[in-house]
Amino acid sequence: MGVLMNPISGFGGKLALHGTDALPPDRFDEAVAEGRAARRLIRALGSARLAEGHVDLVAAPGLLGATALVEAGVRHSVLSGPFPDPRTTRDDTIAAARRLLADGVDVIVFAGGDGTAADLAEAVADAVPCIGVPSGVKMHSEVFARSPEAAGRLLAEFAAGRAPSSPAEVLDVGVGGTTGVVGVLRVPRSREPLQGAKTISPSKAPDAVGRAIAHNLVSGEDPASTWVIGPGTTAGAVGEVLGFVPTLRGVDVRYPDGSVELDVREERLYEVVAAAARPLLALGVIGGQGFLLGRGNQQLSTRVIAAIGAGRIRILATEEKVGALLPPVLLIDADPHDDGAQHPLLGYRRVYTGPRQSTVLKVVDAAA
Repeated sequence: MGVLMNPISGFGGKLALHGTDALPPDRFDEAVAEGRAARRLIRALGSARLAEGHVDLVAAPGLLGATALVEAGVRHSVLSGPFPDPRTTRDDTIAAARRLLADGVDVIVFAGGDGTAADLAEAVADAVPCIGVPSGVKMHSEVFARSPEAAGRLLAEFAAGRAPSSPAEVLDVGVGGTTGVVGVLRVPRSREPLQGAKTISPSKAPDAVGRAIAHNLVSGEDPASTWVIGPGTTAGAVGEVLGFVPTLRGVDVRYPDGSVELDVREERLYEVVAAAARPLLALGVIGGQGFLLGRGNQQLSTRVIAAIGAGRIRILATEEKVGALLPPVLLIDADPHDDGAQHPLLGYRRVYTGPRQSTVLKVVDAAA
């Protein structure tokens, strides 16, 4: 089994950087030290519980995989060939993936986001099955498991011969900020489901139903509320009703006096909601996936959600989006709590699906 990771993947989620494609070189070491991809890769391998002697892990060298496995005490061999420069690039990722393929691995486990998946698609396409450990900021592609633990379980199913593979589309944000298909990877499929591909909307503008939901929601709330607007067009419709143009990919704040902060990072967001008399969060659902948290909105950390309070979170999704969820649950992919407590948003929650119309869905931990 080949092991590959983007060492800076996921850095900047809380900092409202929206990915690492354009990360300044002077922040590379900081991104590596944050270690989101490494932690998630190790969680996935731990969940797989691979029996020594039956599975050989072959890691890409250095920061592309081997360093994380060494630090975690995971037995492995290191892929032969050139050692990448300390500050790795997508070219290093592509080269390492091609060397893993030439080395004859049966599957590649990779930690990263859509950009890393696109690199894998360029390097190996559908030549060998790949399992994505969700570790990036944006993860629209179907090739990712729902959580690191789910990736590990899928890997175990593949190792046991119970996960035949088939092609899946890789999605990424291209020129102009639009999301589209950029390649194909072969992925294992078993009773452990993949996350599904994000439904691509033909337009960034909120549709009539989304606007109606937003108008009804805002009219029923206290005008003195401090609104936090999550990413996406449905939540963004709330921002438009409140009188400003939302960032759509970021998290915005609208204060009771009408002033606005756009694309707010997690640290500032926590300060705002902790100080607000009545914070409210408008939170959308990712179509085709059902994720509430953990996909492109890492600014909404567990402590931010706890400071707002589950009772002041308004979940918005059109009937069409809810009806397409199989199974009909909402997902959270959050990092584990230090104290072992469950996420404050888990359980049954009201979802606003139309003007004066709602349903109740269960919010579950994607790692379960």
